[in-house]
Amino acid sequence: MINLFQFHATMVRIIFICRTKIIKKLNSIFSGQTTIPSIVGYCEDAILVGSIAASVGIQSENMLHDSKRLIGWEFLYDLPNANPELWSFKVDTKDNSAGYILNKRQENEKFVKPEEVSAEILKILKTTAETYLKKEVAAVITVPAQFSDKQRDATKRAADLAGLKLIHILEEPIASALAYNQKMELEENSKLLIVDFGGGTLDITIIETIDRFLKVKALTGDQHLGGQDIDDRIMKYVISEHLKKSPGHNFRDPRTLRLLRTACRKRKEALANTNSVNIMISPNNQDDTPINVRLTQEKLNELCNDIFAKITDIVDRAINMADLKKEDINYVVILFSKFKK
Repeated sequence: MINLFQFHATMVRIIFICRTKIIKKLNSIFSGQTTIPSIVGYCEDAILVGSIAASVGIQSENMLHDSKRLIGWEFLYDLPNANPELWSFKVDTKDNSAGYILNKRQENEKFVKPEEVSAEILKILKTTAETYLKKEVAAVITVPAQFSDKQRDATKRAADLAGLKLIHILEEPIASALAYNQKMELEENSKLLIVDFGGGTLDITIIETIDRFLKVKALTGDQHLGGQDIDDRIMKYVISEHLKKSPGHNFRDPRTLRLLRTACRKRKEALANTNSVNIMISPNNQDDTPINVRLTQEKLNELCNDIFAKITDIVDRAINMADLKKEDINYVVILFSKFKK
């Protein structure tokens, strides 16, 4: 049995593909959920992964995420769309690798590469799968279609560090197309447009069914455009609005940044079902005032209008690459993080 690990920027999912071609989702060992938050917390005597890492009060600087955006990059200054001022963790470059700094300026300071963080997540997925199957597993790991060779190599190193036998690296939209075709049994010469707007990346793919095979007609995207960029826009807006009322508020505090990012993401998701929300967090410093900023759907669209326009442009680019017209597309599969415009 081969296991497909969908490795997203904000969540990871386990899907078991049996030899009988039956695709079955498995609830993970984390409270019956099928997804695990891609968060790794480093304690003095343990490494915690997922929701538990976010709930046990680990020092904010040592709660690491975004490894998918950092993995395979040699230098931080080359990293597109980076907003390190909004990160609760510390980053640096060492040995030709962008990575994290644990316990900065302390005796136990440590540099951690992104693939080491990813490996901790893969270890949990491996343990979960083997607990369910009661035997050793091999895996296919999905990555963004726009991943470079260096990023793919770093992903392979993460699998090796996790003790995971890696069968293949598969592009995420291709995995989505395989799953959709398996379920829907698409007709011959069907043309499928896949829009995968994940937490950290955008992949646009057009696939055609030919003789029961899937042929990639176009593959494009932006490996540094995703839901986290929308979160960043909301965070900057909240900070700007709050500073108008409380100019001295300390937004450099890692715990405040972590709580603010979580609150912004959750309220962003809530905007899918309501016209306005309030983003509220309690301050870490007793001298700071509580944060309470109203956000409407209209304001969110204004903040992120260029992001939405860029997605549309990349979809148009893919259709042109495939030498097709919009009316030639038979099916559209949209994979979004928990957000809709």
